[in-house]
Amino acid sequence: MKRFFAILALVALAATSSAQTIKAGLYDSKGVAVVAEVDPVVVNVTLRVATEQFTPGIYARYAQKYLGKRATLSEYSSIELIDGRLALGTAEKVAPKVAQEPYALPLSTNRLNATAQTTEEQAAATAELLFSLRKHRLDLITGEAGENVFGAGLKAALDEIARMEREYLDMFYGSKSVSEQLYTFNVTITPDKNEYMVCRFSDKVGIVPTDDLSGRPIVVKVETAKHKEYAELKPLGPKDKVSADYLIVPQSKSSLIGEATLLDELDFASSLYGKSVTALPIK
Repeated sequence: MKRFFAILALVALAATSSAQTIKAGLYDSKGVAVVAEVDPVVVNVTLRVATEQFTPGIYARYAQKYLGKRATLSEYSSIELIDGRLALGTAEKVAPKVAQEPYALPLSTNRLNATAQTTEEQAAATAELLFSLRKHRLDLITGEAGENVFGAGLKAALDEIARMEREYLDMFYGSKSVSEQLYTFNVTITPDKNEYMVCRFSDKVGIVPTDDLSGRPIVVKVETAKHKEYAELKPLGPKDKVSADYLIVPQSKSSLIGEATLLDELDFASSLYGKSVTALPIK
């Protein structure tokens, strides 16, 4: 039986390192066929979902009046399935992680004014500051601001002007933030089934359970190569004078499909799909 288990180890090793058909003898010292239980194949599915959130500017309704271009007034978000990966083996579920820049409400742009201003008056003051910044940038570049600003000091000044300009523009035209979330699933493959629904994906919510019909299915499909016909097989060694059972293991391919798009493919070979073939003894 030691020889039998050594053969099984050879099957497992070849399944992970070779794309060729795997052949191994399964018999005991008396030539009696041995039936072995095979562990199921587990395929790990990892999905990446990106969410983009748009927040309109506090002065959006005045953008066209003071800056000449209309701004979006409504808040919205979009969700996209950006990536999917397959791997062999069981993996721990990954908790979704949110990575985004927080949106901070801007401070008053005119801190020297001690009188109350309407929203439109604040928008007009912010637009004036924006155009003033652009004039200061031009003066720095052309040298009109003085001869003492150059080198690293000039770069630092220009960078700060760019940051302030971006902040003022966001007050009119809004800002976007993007977050990514990871979802991990383990799918157990069995010979009696070739398609597995992992979850569903909704453009409004993202990843949803398989029974939520508001989302489109994300599935794993398994295709196994057809068994070849072998006219003659011989036992493992020239000293074997008895018939032997061989387990012929074909190549299998799993495909991750989401929204009619092929996200990833994974090749594997498992004795789960093996076919027993009897070989004649050597004469």
